Amino acid sequence: MDLRLRRRILLFLTLVCSASGAFADNTYHQKETDDYVTLGDLTVEPGKDEVYKLKVNLNGTQLYTAFEMDIELPSGLEPVMEKDSKGDMRPKVLIWRGQGTIYPYTVDEETGDRDFSYILFASYGVIGKNILRMAVSVNGKDFTAKSGTLVTIYCKASPYLKPGVDDVHITNCHLTTNENVIIDGKEMRGQQYNCKDRTETINALAHSTATINVSAKNQWGSCVVPFDIPELPSGLKAYTVTDRESGIAYLKQQSSILAYTPVLLYAENGFSGTFSGDVDETKYKEVAQQNIIYGAIVPQTKNNGFVLQNLGEGVKLYAMSGQTFEIPAGKCWVEPTIYNGAKYMEMVIDDGTTGIGSAECSNGAAQHEPVYYSLDGKRVENPLPGNIYIVDGQKVLKLK
Repeated sequence: MDLRLRRRILLFLTLVCSASGAFADNTYHQKETDDYVTLGDLTVEPGKDEVYKLKVNLNGTQLYTAFEMDIELPSGLEPVMEKDSKGDMRPKVLIWRGQGTIYPYTVDEETGDRDFSYILFASYGVIGKNILRMAVSVNGKDFTAKSGTLVTIYCKASPYLKPGVDDVHITNCHLTTNENVIIDGKEMRGQQYNCKDRTETINALAHSTATINVSAKNQWGSCVVPFDIPELPSGLKAYTVTDRESGIAYLKQQSSILAYTPVLLYAENGFSGTFSGDVDETKYKEVAQQNIIYGAIVPQTKNNGFVLQNLGEGVKLYAMSGQTFEIPAGKCWVEPTIYNGAKYMEMVIDDGTTGIGSAECSNGAAQHEPVYYSLDGKRVENPLPGNIYIVDGQKVLKLK
């Protein structure tokens, strides 16, 4: 957490404490309560371009003036992020102002507009992965009802959200009243009540939509999707990585992309396309694997293996070499069972009919200047990127 964000959180909690008396820091006067928070019913379609509204509801037995809580969302369900007045990105969380609102307000006599006075703070991913933290105070006033909708969280569902029932964990939920309490012999206003942790659920349909992009500049990419793509469109090629040795990764071309099967992609002129399909809930996995290529369904943090990069010499599979890489959902990496210190791996197509020799040393340096031949055996003086040639008896895809 950066210093500026820490200061803002501290300032917010100070304002809440001054508005409602002692708050979460005064642990010796806290009480337990059977009052609780629930979520409204929510069904989403993974990957659909739609914003969903997740309602957070209070089920109480007394009037409160403030609350705070942490909500851990399932991987693939993320809040919509927008800039606040200072330009910082915040999750879109709004107090409920609609029919049955429990927040106090005044009404403008001329316009009839309702004016709500409150403080709201929300962050996402700051205190923990997938955790949305929020706190609201109505400046020392009481809510107007013991139960009702507190806030609406605006969310989007990624293509990689697990189909079926997904858990949403509500923890560190504290409700504060305007009761007078005695602390160190002094009377203060603000009694904190601690709620029990709860697990609520949302539902994800067994249908997903994902967009695949390959930049025209790099021509290479990777993907894993949770549904079958039975036929690849023109201009897009997919490869599994079957094996590797001596700085070479063996690629085998695929005519389709199967669900939860990580592949490398090649598109000479770049590619962007959207695909949809039904998802088999029983096949869901957080990490997909096919031979030595892995795909992230849930984002992964890795420091071992190889990832596609263009470091100025064309796209290759470069070794992570202990450097930390965040692999987003839908992207892949190669993780050989044996690592011999290669800095990178060239990609060579293996059609099963030609032997593939060692074209590189373990440090990625070429052993000799390659001689290129077309597939019909003619020598090529100026091989073009994106075409397949024969080099030393092997099929090679020219990268640059």
